[in-house]
Order: sequence, then C-alpha cells, then structure tokens
Amino acid sequence: GNTGCFVALLSSVAVTALGHRQSQPDSRRPRRSRLARQAGPILFGSQGSRSPLVNWYLFEIGQEFQMVNAARVDRQSRDFPNPFGQIPALEDAGLNLFESGAILMYLADKYGGLDSPEKRAEASKWVVWANASLDPICFKEDGNGRVLDTGLRGDPPAIARLDQLLADSEFLLGSGEEAFSVADVAVGAYLLYVPIFFQDIDVSKWPNVQRYMLQLCQRPAYAKAFGGGTSEDLVRIISQKEKAKLFGLF
Repeated sequence: GNTGCFVALLSSVAVTALGHRQSQPDSRRPRRSRLARQAGPILFGSQGSRSPLVNWYLFEIGQEFQMVNAARVDRQSRDFPNPFGQIPALEDAGLNLFESGAILMYLADKYGGLDSPEKRAEASKWVVWANASLDPICFKEDGNGRVLDTGLRGDPPAIARLDQLLADSEFLLGSGEEAFSVADVAVGAYLLYVPIFFQDIDVSKWPNVQRYMLQLCQRPAYAKAFGGGTSEDLVRIISQKEKAKLFGLF
C-alpha cells in the first residue's frame, strides 16, 4: 500500500475540497483585509493538514476567524506562531499557540463556554486522549513517521471500550445537541480521518462508533471545514459495510 507521512496523506483531503475557501467562516460576513487584528483568531494552516479540525470547531461555535494559507507565509520566521514551523498554528490577541489539542482547548475556553475548571476537565481529558492514545491507534507509523496502516483493521480494546461508552450516549459528554463539545471534534476528527485514507476499512464491528462517525461527518460545520465532497464520501464509506450486511440477509 501507499506509505508517507501523515501530512502527505492529508493532502488528499484538498482534492475533495477544491474551491472550498475558508478565509471567512460565513460568506455573508464582510471581507476583511488579510491579517487584520480585529477579526478574531488567525488560523495558519492548509486543507492538506490537520488544521481543518480547528476550522470545524470554530464553525461549530460560530466564532469569526481568519484563515491564512500557511504556504503563503514564512513558517521559519520568528513571527510565525509555531516555533517549529508546523501547522496548525494560531494567533489571537498577541498569544501564539501550536498543537491542535492545545488550540482546541484554548478556543473552547475563550470562545466555547468552558468557563469552569470542571467543564474544562470534562472536555480536556478527551482532547488529550485523542492526541495521545487515539492517534497512534488510528495511524500506524514506522520509525520515520511514515503512515503504514491503521490499527482499526484489528480490534483495539480502546475502540471496543469507546463503543460501549457510546451505547448510552449520543456524544462523549452526553446526549442532545447541547452535549456536543470540543471533545467530539477532537475524537471525531481522528476517527473520520481513517476512512478518508483507508477506504476499505470496516467500522461496523463497532455499531455505536459507526453511528457516532456517521452523525459527526454529516454535521454542517464538518462539511464546511473538510468539504462537502469529503462529508458525502464518508457517509458512503462508513455505511457501506452496514448495507452489505443487510443485503446479505436476503
């Protein structure tokens, strides 16, 4: 199979989202000059990186932001928000942030209503789990960081446990639209990256995880961040095994 680093794999997302501009979260809002400081957070990224998961959360909470194509700036400059030159990176009111999980938690804290230590803790444990535990399950890499395969071909105990947890809960922090949170963006983004790159994957062995993934990829904010074509492709890929089983009954 094809190998390559995670960022190289992510470039395929851009193919399904060509023409999808994210410089403004809402086309009805007036245009602003590039890097105008009064426009809220400035997100540096690209469609072929992990930055769309940050876009997804910003769209969910309706927060204005500016999207800057990282290919058009000097990422080695001392002014770039990430001293390592990687993306996503965020600048907001003089604060520089890097690492997708840290960016998500900052945005949830400042703009998303996580206004108490308890609320922050409930969400942050899932954001940290997504980056520290779920990522290496979803993507198997060699010593050079090249993605070889996905661990979802097997039966990871953590995913089986996640399936159990989702049996009685629509989202990670509860049920109902008000329970949707930054935790779902963090965990859902990694889960949904897998069928984008490994389209033969079968997640129907975890019916609650499968339902969760289908529900998330059809959210308007997800489609806006990753592209409507990606959202439609995911619905087809994630549900195809389920349909095959149903047809096999007749």
